Amino acid sequence: MDREHIEWSRRHFATMKDGGVWGVPRSGLIFQRQGGELVLIDRMPHTEEMPVTPEQLAEQQQADVAVITAHFGAAGIVVR
Repeated sequence: MDREHIEWSRRHFATMKDGGVWGVPRSGLIFQRQGGELVLIDRMPHTEEMPVTPEQLAEQQQADVAVITAHFGAAGIVVR
């Protein structure tokens, strides 16, 4: 795991206000800071105009959740 990504995760979380929202543009994931945790609150739905299939979007979103959970977790932040 890349230490720079872990540190970025720690700094990014520190800049978020409680209740603040962070959107991940590449996969359409929406997270919210809830106290000391980062909570996945929504996912961009697939539309016909997208250049990927619904399955490919779901795989990309799940892969991003895994990476975000790992890096934020390594920074001491629980992701739900």
